[in-house]
Amino acid sequence: MPNLDFYAVDDDWPAVLDIVFGLTLFRVWEAYSRPGHDLREFRTTDEIVEAGEDYLMLLVTGAGPEPRIRRIDFAPGVSEAGFRYICEGWGLIQLHYGGFFKERELRWTHTNHNTEKRALTWAPTSPGIGDPAAWDWKAVTSASGRLNRAIRRLAVDKIGPRPVLPAAARLIDAADLRYVYGTGIHTTPSYGSTAR
Repeated sequence: MPNLDFYAVDDDWPAVLDIVFGLTLFRVWEAYSRPGHDLREFRTTDEIVEAGEDYLMLLVTGAGPEPRIRRIDFAPGVSEAGFRYICEGWGLIQLHYGGFFKERELRWTHTNHNTEKRALTWAPTSPGIGDPAAWDWKAVTSASGRLNRAIRRLAVDKIGPRPVLPAAARLIDAADLRYVYGTGIHTTPSYGSTAR
């Protein structure tokens, strides 16, 4: 059960982060640093909310090596800062907050991680990330499952297979979001979309 797509907005995001820290299973980093800055590790929900961070990488404590923090240099003219860092590791769990986009689409918030099989398949293409065998895949999958089950328990509704957290449910009603397609639920239909 590595993947969970769910609807979350506003107060739902700190509630999800409280679960992450409350489980005491994870260390948490931003997936990408701000241009020109070091990559940050977060220790509290408040730190993440204050930073406005919406794309995180979770390390299951004791399940693998420290993440690889890799510098990315920008092409000339892309950014005055010139570089940023990314957080990499075969067994890291991604947590990405979708949020309300342009007041017409509530995008899925998402958790996911590699499986051992996928990591072993892709390891030759990214040797700098390390050896997938260094990870305790059973521990990664177990922690991911616990996180996903805890998030599901926050839900007050479902749209298809996707849990809807409380603030998202209120927004969906208030903004008349009815059409499910792409990576979320929208105010207007798209060809072939269906109303919920």
